[in-house]
Amino acid sequence: MPDRRDFLKLLTISAATVAVAGHSRRALASTGRLMSISAMTIAADRRLILADWRQGALLALNPPAGNPGPDGAFNLKGLNAALEAAGALPRVSAMVWDAEGRRVLVAVPTGTAPDAPTGLAAITADGAVVLHDPAELVVARHDLVDRPGDGALWRHTPVASLTVTDMVLRDGELIVAGLSNADFAATLRRVPWPFAAGSAAGVTRVEMYHTVHNQFETRAPVRAMAVVPLDGTDHLLAAYTCTPLVTAPLADLKDGASVRAKTIAELGYGNTPLRILPFVLTSYDGTQSDWVLVANATKAADLIPLSDIAAANARPGIAAPVKAPFETTAGLSPLQVPLTGVVGLSDQGPEHLIVMRRESMSGELELVSIRKGAFFRLSDHVNEYDFPTYDYPAGDTFQQNYIRPFHAVMRSEEGYPDLVE
Repeated sequence: MPDRRDFLKLLTISAATVAVAGHSRRALASTGRLMSISAMTIAADRRLILADWRQGALLALNPPAGNPGPDGAFNLKGLNAALEAAGALPRVSAMVWDAEGRRVLVAVPTGTAPDAPTGLAAITADGAVVLHDPAELVVARHDLVDRPGDGALWRHTPVASLTVTDMVLRDGELIVAGLSNADFAATLRRVPWPFAAGSAAGVTRVEMYHTVHNQFETRAPVRAMAVVPLDGTDHLLAAYTCTPLVTAPLADLKDGASVRAKTIAELGYGNTPLRILPFVLTSYDGTQSDWVLVANATKAADLIPLSDIAAANARPGIAAPVKAPFETTAGLSPLQVPLTGVVGLSDQGPEHLIVMRRESMSGELELVSIRKGAFFRLSDHVNEYDFPTYDYPAGDTFQQNYIRPFHAVMRSEEGYPDLVE
């Protein structure tokens, strides 16, 4: 594990374009056929895959029309008004980064009524927000069988809304996490991609040991997942509420199988993981390292070297409880990075994450690029560096050679090039 100074040296320094927020309006002429999107991913050919839990189906869509957005970092604040002007509510249920189109695609409701259609908003770095009707773009579908029935959790959350909680596309198949209506409810489906008429999904029941609850659990679904190579073998890396981290070899996820995933870590109780994002970090000297970021709903994000996950996977799984609330973690010691208020997150490329978040004071949605290796925005804070009379210590090579140029890049790409020293 690198120390603080070594870690900061991993930051990639390069120029970036600064965007200015704005919006444009497009009326949503919905057919009313698509009223929920709980998860979304994008294929190599830019087709979108949506999970519509109300229909109990996975839908393949052509990409929405539109010219590519400008290149560079996103600096979009106050998105509530822009989404409302486009005809949507400022609530996001799913998000993907369309790299070729240089735009973010987000699923948003268009009204408060239960039958209000869900729209697909395309947002570019220049602040344009264009609302599309996803029902007009559907080209194929896969109906999910053995779906959860009626009922609600906490009186207002439909059990059916957990039919699909996350999706991962790899090597001609879509791995789908969620619930089924079986007694053993936590389910992983493996659906052939592209969707074809008559194709059947492989279904695996998954259980895992929950280190806070001190029991093997079969009902709660995977909330976030990714596929990662561990010692040369592809594994599913998954996180559940509260936040156990588990692994399972992909080869074990066979149709009809019941699999006990290995619990390799506990990352903290009282939290719902939002996204597991593997990515490559390029250092200042061009060397690369593999990392996994776990974005969370109610705590800081967890940043873990992939090598640490591989080492934990090579050990026996955790089979004893942590003593919450005084013990909160076990198995791994991730770096806590200041990504909070996250609504959606994607990998924007070699240098940036693209993050939809809520501003802590106003609750306004923001769509911003955040540098890999830093995992925060300099302009979110006021500290000693920001005062006009500040001088970087002349004899401190770390401050002069790394922190000062890094601050210059961040100020520029966050929209403050006039403050670069």
